[in-house]
Formats: sequence, structure tokens, C-alpha cells
Amino acid sequence: MIIGNTNIKEQIKVALESARKRNMAPPHMLMSGHPGCGKTSTAKEVAKQLGTDFISLIPEALKDQRAILDLLDSLNFVGYDDLGNRIAPIQPTVVFIDECHRIPMYGQEKLGIIMENFTMDTGKVGKVYWVPYFTVIGATTLAGSMSKPFLDRFKLNFFFESYNIEDSVNIVKYHAKRLQVPITNKAVVDIAARGRGIPRIMVKYLERCRDMMLSIGSAMVTSQLSNTTFESLEIDRRGFNKVELKVLKALYDYDKPLSLENLVMMTGESKQTIQSEIEAHLIKNGFMVRSGKGRTITPQGRMYLEEEGYAGNGMGRKTIPLNYTRT
Repeated sequence: MIIGNTNIKEQIKVALESARKRNMAPPHMLMSGHPGCGKTSTAKEVAKQLGTDFISLIPEALKDQRAILDLLDSLNFVGYDDLGNRIAPIQPTVVFIDECHRIPMYGQEKLGIIMENFTMDTGKVGKVYWVPYFTVIGATTLAGSMSKPFLDRFKLNFFFESYNIEDSVNIVKYHAKRLQVPITNKAVVDIAARGRGIPRIMVKYLERCRDMMLSIGSAMVTSQLSNTTFESLEIDRRGFNKVELKVLKALYDYDKPLSLENLVMMTGESKQTIQSEIEAHLIKNGFMVRSGKGRTITPQGRMYLEEEGYAGNGMGRKTIPLNYTRT
């Protein structure tokens, strides 16, 4: 069951129906967006709807000709004669490649040509082999890192955004049923509100609440139990974790633009952690801005810290310990 992304699902539905009627493989698809927003699940659903094989590859595997040949050998050859002509309904394999921007350049070049022509040139004169039709579904968080020729092979491009609160609630309910976790509606909303609109995070929090329920011998995940779980995880009511709040508080205390290097020194976090896991979420929520002069807290971010009792004279809720010392 795929919740949300109505427009994406409709476009895929049209592409699959067209492919069936033409006895062809659906176009290659590129799925971009934040990790955990349903790209892998959607790729599996495509194979399920087609009733075909699903192959999942790591990008680094496509490093040489042998690896490419191994992939081609695993494709479905049903419905073709010996010359590659379609003589019956075909069953195009769905090849899923997560983080496809990490495919070595050799793989991008060779696989891209095969995706376009459905033939394999061995490099020897007269040695060009036909390849059964297949559909590559690539998932990426850095589409701009792919070579342009390879990028152009993907005729359908989808961007997966984080889910709104209504869809998030439905996602938590669905997985609670799947995992057989008894839960109140209020607890569902508690988890959805902290899940950042990302199914993977929501499921992780649901599982932690389930563990707490079993640990204390409760019969159900209630709002009180979910809040106890989030306190133990040091996740606040908006879903901000300890590290994000530490960065935000550093910006609040210094009250001037801070470079990435200064944030690293003031918080003790690595550059990679701040860039890949913290900044995007703070910026998306309007709590931080990034410019040529550095990182700055916004009035909205400053107000949040004060209202929640993390900084200033705000009389907020229970403060999450930040283990932060101003230097």
C-alpha cells in the first residue's frame, strides 16, 4: 500500500497501462528526494503491478563489463524468439538501483547505452547482442552528480517530498496495523507530528513506542506512553533531536552568522553531520538560514527556543539537556 504522492502514482499508472498495451517495458524512472520517503517501496510496487521480477542492485556493483553481463543474464527472456523479436507477452524486469548517482562512470556509460538501445556491444566486430526489455528505476538524493547522458535515459522523473500531517497519520496507522501494535489515535498523531513527513522515521518511532509498551507491560501505546518514549529518545514535540537543538542554541547564543567550521568547534559535531543531517531540517522549518556570511538563526527559530524553554527567559516545556557549553 502506497500512501500519498497521488500525482506520482497516477503518472506511473498511465505509464504501466501504456506499456502493457504496447507489449513494452515502462520507461526508465528516476526517483529523487529525501531518504525514507518511499522511493524503494514505490519501485517494488511497480514490479508488483507489472507482475514481473524485481532486481535490486548496489551502484558500486556496476563497475565493469562482467558486472553488466551478469545483470543482463538475470533479465527475463520470456516472450522473445532467438532474434529478440517479441512473439508473446513479455515480462520486463524492474531493476532498482538505490543511490544511483554512485554508479561508477563506466557503469553509467555502458548501462545508459543499453537502456536506450536494448543491445549489448561487446567491442568486437559483429558482436552486438539483443537484450530483453527492462525498466531501470533509480533512486537518488543527488541527481546532479549523475552524468548528463545517463540522466537523459530516464524518461520519467519524480521528486518525493515529505508527507503532510494527514498522510503521515495514515502511514502510522497502516504500519501499526501491519506490526500489530495496538495504539490510540492521540498516540498516532504524536508519532506523525514528530516523523518529519518521512515514513522511515515514523516507523522507527512506532517501533520504539512498541518496545516501550512491551517493556513496561502496557496493553496499548497511549499518548502518555509515546511522550515517555520521546523523552527517553530526547526528541521534542516538533521532532527536533538533541543535536539539532544544540546547533540551534549555538546560533542563538552567538547571535551572529556562524561559519560551518565555527559550528563544528562550538557543538562538537562533524561537518558531515551538520551538513547532511541537521541544516536541511532546520532550514526547511524556517529556523535557520544559510548565506555567504554563514549560518544564522531566524526570528522563528529564536522564538521557538524561548517558548519551549531551551533558551532565553521562555517558560516552556521540559527542557531537553543539550550538554552545551558556550565558548
